[in-house]
Amino acid sequence: MKGHDYTVIRLIATDLDDTLLNADNDLSPRTQAALTAAMEAGCGVTLSSGRMLEAMLPFAERIGVNAPMLLYNGALVYDHNTDETIYAPRIPYEVALGVVRMAEAMGLYIQLYPGKGYFCDEICDHTVAYARQIRVEATPVHMPMSRWLEQNPRDMQKMLIIDTPEGADRAQAALREAFPHGACFLKSKPHFVEIAPENVDKGRSLARLAEHLGLAAEEVMAFGDGQNDVPMLEYAGYGYAMANACREALACTPLVAPANTEDGVAQVIERCLRERRIGPMAR
Repeated sequence: MKGHDYTVIRLIATDLDDTLLNADNDLSPRTQAALTAAMEAGCGVTLSSGRMLEAMLPFAERIGVNAPMLLYNGALVYDHNTDETIYAPRIPYEVALGVVRMAEAMGLYIQLYPGKGYFCDEICDHTVAYARQIRVEATPVHMPMSRWLEQNPRDMQKMLIIDTPEGADRAQAALREAFPHGACFLKSKPHFVEIAPENVDKGRSLARLAEHLGLAAEEVMAFGDGQNDVPMLEYAGYGYAMANACREALACTPLVAPANTEDGVAQVIERCLRERRIGPMAR
């Protein structure tokens, strides 16, 4: 652990799904109250998720998030309060098209995120389940995604493969070997392969945000549960894996928060507030 008991925590970054949100993919009153109390102490609170802006804004507005957010697994660092874009790398069109073609050849379902909304070939069970989780509907293009991308050539902020856990493992390994440059492939859930720009992850983007705010890693607390959260947990002075986290997240940090179904993020924040270890974002 890089942080110390006497370090003041000035920024809290938390993943959404299976971390901050409960089993109903919603914010509990206790979690809302803990985040509000941290911000009343002057601390910055940000959300760090694979989700796009449309799927994060409802929670950001309910919480009253007061720091720029990390979207698309860190491929966009954006302050919705000021409409300021701090960091926005993309997957190059040629790489995105190659990934899509390979995914289709492997029989995989893939969604594309060009910057606003998300697109799929046809609505299927994967689409319905995903849309139910994030509460934003997909746009079906009614043609193979490779053909659509050829007709609409553009760089991507993110792509997402959804399959069985075993299929997702195979896809991740094959795509990593085929595309060592231009994109990176991390899992946010057992059946999700998140595809982000090369050298982009939540840890690097959280470091950029901390630098932007004039903060050191030791002053940052982070919460996550997925493989894609590991870089963020490793970067933060206080990186908490949820008790329900994947094995990679639990192995990367000695700090474990109670499960998301037990308001684990709230429990840790409440304790830190009692210990007066949460302070103003601005030194």
